[in-house]
Amino acid sequence: MNKKQLAQTMASKMDIPQVQAKQQLEQILAVIHQGLAEGEKIYIPQFGTFELRFYLPKVGRNPQTGEAIEIDGFNQPSFKVSPALKALINA
Repeated sequence: MNKKQLAQTMASKMDIPQVQAKQQLEQILAVIHQGLAEGEKIYIPQFGTFELRFYLPKVGRNPQTGEAIEIDGFNQPSFKVSPALKALINA
């Protein structure tokens, strides 16, 4: 399911216009983006947790020359599924 299909499903389930559902979905995603950008953990009960994981700097190799290069550390967004959602999916 893509974003457009998600907005359509939201609109039909909530009995609202598709434009309004799309705006609500955009607002939800914007809040999640902003929270992650500020380093916050976003917990949604019965669904899961969005958070940032920091990966330490490491030494890698250039595959063309074999030269060692420094790879900077970085934050990676991650999602951890709640036990309730995991149980629902695997039922």
